[in-house]
Amino acid sequence: MESAGTGFLLLVVAGVMNASFTLPMKFTRQWAWENTWAVWSALALLLMPLITAVITVPQLSHVYAQAGTRSVVLVAACGMGWGIAQVLFGLSVDSIGIALAFAIVLGLSAAIGSLIPFLRLHSDKVLTPAGLGLIGGVLLVMLGVGICARAGILREQTAKQSQMNRSPTRGILMAVMSGIGAAAMNFGVAFGGPVVEAAAVHGANPAWRMNAVWLLLMTAGAVPNLLYCAYLMRSTHIGQF
Repeated sequence: MESAGTGFLLLVVAGVMNASFTLPMKFTRQWAWENTWAVWSALALLLMPLITAVITVPQLSHVYAQAGTRSVVLVAACGMGWGIAQVLFGLSVDSIGIALAFAIVLGLSAAIGSLIPFLRLHSDKVLTPAGLGLIGGVLLVMLGVGICARAGILREQTAKQSQMNRSPTRGILMAVMSGIGAAAMNFGVAFGGPVVEAAAVHGANPAWRMNAVWLLLMTAGAVPNLLYCAYLMRSTHIGQF
């Protein structure tokens, strides 16, 4: 029971931190979007995961060698897909705001990311009470996403056009695409078993073995984010001449 309580507490803390990571964008309006997003990508997707994995997973390079090229590439590919989704997420936040973007993106990613691995890895449990409960929860989440999206469209339709130079419909579409793509993170975690097992063989603490998977996911996810930011910075620089 104590471990369950600790896990729930950590889940709440993680949820609060995850829900607030874009909050600084409200206070950096003088920065171009790509500048803020590039700093976040470099720190959150490259530097911190690398430091954490190196500290907590012994013989990291040997872990990946033992896990095999196929497993490493599969996890990294999922991270790349998630990274593309994060670019869309950042653009949707800039377009329709934090609250609406989070509701759509996190709702869709949680629903799809939970359901597809469950159907792929535990298809025999679909008709059990747990399986039906999961499917019912996913349907409720999807209903909530639809309501949030509709509310966002109605809200923006009542706003004065002079107060915005952005397209709410396009922002919502980017948020939906981001939510679908963000589920790739769950796929990477679900299919990262060989990497976790290799980390265990090399003596990693059970609480930290997943860091070997997170490093692959985050590093691959940083690539499209940084490339897109670099493209925007270069375009802006060229446009000034």
